[in-house]
Amino acid sequence: MHIEAELDEARSQRLISMQQRLQKPLTEIVTEILAKAIDAGIEANETEGQKMLRIFSEEGLIGCIHGDGKLSVDYKEHLWGNE
Repeated sequence: MHIEAELDEARSQRLISMQQRLQKPLTEIVTEILAKAIDAGIEANETEGQKMLRIFSEEGLIGCIHGDGKLSVDYKEHLWGNE
């Protein structure tokens, strides 16, 4: 695929400096940038609930405790004992 794009001066300079720093062909750099942007767009399609579940899972904050099945009623006993 052939893509032609016009960049403003600031972005053009950033792209040129990136090319010089990485010492890669411009087409390879642009291809990598596009691939990362596309992958980020795919991840952005998750719902807010899916995002929260993923973050909690990654941080190890999802688990379970043993109880009597009435945790919504007597959760304080499980957390702090009988005070």
